[in-house]
Amino acid sequence: MKIILTLILALISNLVYAQRETEVYIFNLQKSGNSYSINNPWNVTYENPGYDNQPHFLHDGKSMYYVSTKNGQTDVAEVEFREFSWSWLSSTDGSEYSPTPLPDNSGFSAIRLEKDGTQLLYKYPNDFSEPTVLVPDLKIGYHCWFDQKTIVAFVLGEPATLRVYDLEIESNLILDKNIGRSLHKIPGKERVSYISKETTPWQIKEIDPISGSSEPIIETVEGAEDMAWTPDGDIIMGKENTLYKYSPERDKKWIKMADLDDFELKGITRIAVSPKGDRIAVVVNQ
Repeated sequence: MKIILTLILALISNLVYAQRETEVYIFNLQKSGNSYSINNPWNVTYENPGYDNQPHFLHDGKSMYYVSTKNGQTDVAEVEFREFSWSWLSSTDGSEYSPTPLPDNSGFSAIRLEKDGTQLLYKYPNDFSEPTVLVPDLKIGYHCWFDQKTIVAFVLGEPATLRVYDLEIESNLILDKNIGRSLHKIPGKERVSYISKETTPWQIKEIDPISGSSEPIIETVEGAEDMAWTPDGDIIMGKENTLYKYSPERDKKWIKMADLDDFELKGITRIAVSPKGDRIAVVVNQ
């Protein structure tokens, strides 16, 4: 029975991270008035066979984490823009996902999926010392940092739940249920955005992780669940081959921003915007 349970857990985790062959492209991002444009695409993963995904810019915007297939598993890599250099940051027996800079710049946090199906959130120091478990009792799929001690997480389950975890007192509180994978600290606000799938169409909502108060921002681009915030507080989403933008302060609906057909790219999923708003990372089908 134990062996069967282990196989089931491994299957569930593998389904969560179903790996299509994808590539990460970096574009220059330019804003003029209320409009954006992209240009100068650069494939940072150089058509590496397999899964290259989940980009996340570091706080200074000079480099970016992402995950990439290596030796049959997924490890964390970093690309540095000024020197155009690459390095591997993880080499454990498990596969890493969702690398996210720690608030104090001392390293990054990432999900580690072990071969037996164990899935936990770890801390990986910059000095390459042994990674340590951050949250020992929750099967986290995706996460973002609210502050130095507070993590907002997508926790696996039926349905998936939105939870806030306090590292100091090791407590977690369920804030919502039936949510999507895209979690972000909102620029200039003490709030976090997430995708609610409780209604159709899905909604982008913002929530105060401390009080639990939430409110809707806008319905998602139909069928899309990956988004990013610009430093100016605009939202960018992608669907198929098109990028859309929405400014909560100016726009009443989604506005077409760019067409990746112009660059012979297709199948947009995850998106990340640099802290200065001068670059955008877009994941597309290989």
